Amino acid sequence: MEKYKAELAVVGGGPSGLIAAREAASRGREVILLEEHREIGFPCHCAGLLSIKGLAELGIPLREDFVRNIVKGASFFSPSGLSFTVERDEPVAAVVERGLLDKFLAEEASRTGVEITLNSKVKRLRRDHGSVSIIGEGFKAEVDLVIDAEGISQKLIRGVGLQPSPERCKLPAMQLDLAGVTLDPDYVEIHVGSKFAPGFVAWVIPLGDGEARVGLACKRGKGKVKDRLERFLRERFGDSTKPIEGSNRSGLITTCGPIAKTYTANLLVVGDAAGHVKPLTGGGVIPGGLCASIAGRVAAEAVEAGDFSETFLGRYEEIWRRRFWSEFKVARLVRSVADRLSDKSIDRIFKAVIEGGVYREISAWGDMDFHGRSIIKLLGNTDFWRALPSTLGGLARSLLTIMGKTGLET
Repeated sequence: MEKYKAELAVVGGGPSGLIAAREAASRGREVILLEEHREIGFPCHCAGLLSIKGLAELGIPLREDFVRNIVKGASFFSPSGLSFTVERDEPVAAVVERGLLDKFLAEEASRTGVEITLNSKVKRLRRDHGSVSIIGEGFKAEVDLVIDAEGISQKLIRGVGLQPSPERCKLPAMQLDLAGVTLDPDYVEIHVGSKFAPGFVAWVIPLGDGEARVGLACKRGKGKVKDRLERFLRERFGDSTKPIEGSNRSGLITTCGPIAKTYTANLLVVGDAAGHVKPLTGGGVIPGGLCASIAGRVAAEAVEAGDFSETFLGRYEEIWRRRFWSEFKVARLVRSVADRLSDKSIDRIFKAVIEGGVYREISAWGDMDFHGRSIIKLLGNTDFWRALPSTLGGLARSLLTIMGKTGLET
């Protein structure tokens, strides 16, 4: 049996795990990263649409080896076919190949001193007199602190007494890449409604050169995702379009936001495992990476201080909550309301946005990564109120009242 010893171990080689490892190692800490697969970045389950602002904040350059396309806006489509577009004059998002991006992050982590070990699936964690034993398939590691970046499975946090995300929040998703399509390369498409994606959305992301990444997620028990995706492909692109071989990807996304507690003695939780995912879109690379950066810094401080207690490590949650909690909470609240809307109500909201010209304001101040302030501004728009039917207007007013009472407008 292989045996490893280090100050700090990161479990999981996705973006959040790699960023946390990079941040800790760059501060002089001894870090090992344990990745269960034989290659960093694969298999990949991500659509790869990431904000340029968020990438810059994470210190990730727009490199041609992993950036497929740059887009400046998104077009939204209602169940009945109403549509509006939000856009900026300058590009706002990059479409990346996530596997290649992860490899770039792994190279960065390695340069800071992180020891990356592949084919290392962790089975459980065991705390022993102030340190942690990591029990894996054919190996064991002894460390002072673990950063859990295991992803949406959340198996390890169950074993240490932390509460995982509710299963109802984990939606099945599937996507694939198409060749030979005709669409505007500057705009992503978002399709909402029960016809294709009940409880979530379908997406079309232009990759450039006549290619697109198409997928959807939906509530469990609302039909097979594969059948729904095939139906969406036929209606959006016709019967002649064929998927690019080997591009099919499936997995789960989570929409409930952060778990109740993201730390305990000797352990910090980051990324999808922590629920650091946008409830409205399922995207986790940017918010997960930003929170993982905090985790890496706090982990390095804990090693330096020799203090791995809950009290010390609680600083991680205190910092990320101070920065991001209101954003997660607003988006989660709106997600819960959106899940209950009928197709008719969705169409009415689209009509209000279009007739009130609200999409122009969203274009000016919308934030792709954190939606809370954008939602509050939308609910405060008088033209939006006037265009809403009375029933939906009452719902929006109730939302604004709840946000005000919980201090979410600040």
